Amino acid sequence: MIDLGRLWGRRNNAAAGPDAFGYAVVGLGRIAEHFLRGIQDSPFVRATALVSGDSGKAAKLAKQYGVPFTCGYADFESLREREDVQAVYLALPVSMHREFTERAARIGKHVFVEKPMASDAAECRAMVDVCRSAGVLLSVAYRCPFDPMHQRLQSLIAEGALGHVESIESSFGFKLAADDWRWNNDLAGGGSAYDVGVYPLNAARFLMRAEPEITSAAATVSPAGMESSIAWTMRFPNGAEARCSSSYLQELPNVLRVRGSAGELTLDPAYTHRVRLPLRGWITDPVSGKRVEINDIAPSSTPSHFRLEAEHLAECARVGEPVITSGEDGLQDMELIEQMYATAGVSRQAVPR
Repeated sequence: MIDLGRLWGRRNNAAAGPDAFGYAVVGLGRIAEHFLRGIQDSPFVRATALVSGDSGKAAKLAKQYGVPFTCGYADFESLREREDVQAVYLALPVSMHREFTERAARIGKHVFVEKPMASDAAECRAMVDVCRSAGVLLSVAYRCPFDPMHQRLQSLIAEGALGHVESIESSFGFKLAADDWRWNNDLAGGGSAYDVGVYPLNAARFLMRAEPEITSAAATVSPAGMESSIAWTMRFPNGAEARCSSSYLQELPNVLRVRGSAGELTLDPAYTHRVRLPLRGWITDPVSGKRVEINDIAPSSTPSHFRLEAEHLAECARVGEPVITSGEDGLQDMELIEQMYATAGVSRQAVPR
């Protein structure tokens, strides 16, 4: 289990000092701004550089967040000389993840890459290999393993509070605007499974601490040949079945429900970073045999997911430990997505728009 206390319980929120672990934020879209806001109050990490193809936006955000250095993509290697940059946060289109992971590893910077990790499993393997060879950490920005309620749910499952886990149900979807860049396969790498389906996929693996096999999948494909919604089932070694779905065509419940022989627990919502997540349901007391109601919520003092995951990488770099949300973890998810697509008959190459 991730020690949340070690990550954020050591001192009160305060602005990061000059010796804090520095991130260069590469790509300045919406998720990058969430990251910049999320780590603002961290005493352990800070943004020390911005890398973008839009110099005007970089200058504006640098002023807003007190970031001392900006540069364009072509000058990325100039980060080599900056002692205040220990890692890069890659908030780029998926198609650019491998290139900038390799460039970062070559200049000795740890890599924190947004999900999905890459366009396909082959790229994921190359990213893992280059970071291992360079001696730098590679972490995928899966937020939810750092949320206290996802942690609580995993602990209850591991302790046997639900008895034998029988099923997991989870979904995440929304209606994607027609002009959104994520419809462009050259940039996004894949469809809804890549962007939002990876949340139920990774959460099920995290909770069960085991690797599943894909048993069925069915998808809707856009006229351009891109997966726009998908539903799939997975079976875990203990026999538990996970039924999951994602979509760019409609709102789907943002929910994660686990049923066992001795209880049922639900996170609803399950995957947002905008509110504290509630865990509700019931378990069976192993001594009395009585039903025990669960109605938990993350403490109000819990830092943002973005801060927790950024601090985790910084702590692992400091003490020489492996990260929880590793490149190998991202690779496993991509291999499963490829299996889902193959089972559903989704082509790996979309027709150009």
